[in-house]
Amino acid sequence: MALRDEELHKLIECILNTHQDEQMDCETCGRELDCLAERVAAGANLRDLFPEVEAHLACCPDCYEEFQALVAILRAEYNGELGEPG
Repeated sequence: MALRDEELHKLIECILNTHQDEQMDCETCGRELDCLAERVAAGANLRDLFPEVEAHLACCPDCYEEFQALVAILRAEYNGELGEPG
């Protein structure tokens, strides 16, 4: 899959800015994901809650995927779409 110029520019910018001035790393981001996912699933805006996490998720596909999965599971749970365990 080829990257468009805009996507490539964003990727390069993220790489250059990652961890500059002690920005958020994956471990720190991971400690925040559960709580933030609950609030986002309930309708909060991640940018308003924790812009540093949002910036990290924009540059880190692994953390982004984990966060999106957590939000999807929580939304399904809130909407009664998950079956009872067992």
